[in-house]
Amino acid sequence: MTYRTAVPADVLANVRRRWPEAAESWATQAELQLRELCARYRATPREVLPARYGFVVAVDTADGPLVIRSSPDPHGKDQAAVAVALAELGIAPRVHEAFSTEHGTWTVLDQVLPGTPLSQADPAAVDPQALFTPLAAMADQPPPTVGMPSILDWLRDRLEDDHLTDLRPGTTVASASERRAALEVLADLTRDHIPALCHGDTSSGNILAHGPNRWMFIDPRGMTGEHSYDVAVLALRVGTVYRSPDLADVIASLAQADTERLRAWMKIAQAARV
Repeated sequence: MTYRTAVPADVLANVRRRWPEAAESWATQAELQLRELCARYRATPREVLPARYGFVVAVDTADGPLVIRSSPDPHGKDQAAVAVALAELGIAPRVHEAFSTEHGTWTVLDQVLPGTPLSQADPAAVDPQALFTPLAAMADQPPPTVGMPSILDWLRDRLEDDHLTDLRPGTTVASASERRAALEVLADLTRDHIPALCHGDTSSGNILAHGPNRWMFIDPRGMTGEHSYDVAVLALRVGTVYRSPDLADVIASLAQADTERLRAWMKIAQAARV
């Protein structure tokens, strides 16, 4: 089969809409840099993986499968730093290399196998303990770099946006009253918030099966926050399948999160439609 190393048309279209001034040069350089990295790792490209704003390619090497990823996101360097920190905790794939150029940020990682996203897994086969316990490793970990943007500011912007378009699938913008209540909760949490390591986007598409009963967290947002927020976002997804009044208590115990703080973050995440 002939492998085409071009950035997929849908990815390029998304990048053009979001970063129009950078799209063409990034796409051209991404294709050239991929060839250089494949030569460096003696890698053979196998498959372009699904992505919205990145060029993500699975490759084979003599030492095992890797994923080579390029992103034009201006915050790509922060995202790579979080990916490295999560990998060091054992809850994300090992990062072999991460670097930035004037056109974007590159990461070379172990490929997670079988790599089935949580969104495509059989809910009955998912062990909540295996899913939430790894997040406990993030508790009270410092941010990987100084000066990273905050998830609190990002959430506040979403809650104040009457015309939010980047919504969780199947949802509409929350009512003004729901968003005002969530903003009050966010203000309360901000008073004693200490910026810490945070994945920032624990949606079910960013959690991949690793072996028969483990999960890896990929594609972090590149912001500071607190791990209870990550637990909350994932708890909202799980809550659509496992309906129990005690679910938040069980999840908080597994992830070593404060139950009341977890419930507060769940309220904010729900209103912000993340």
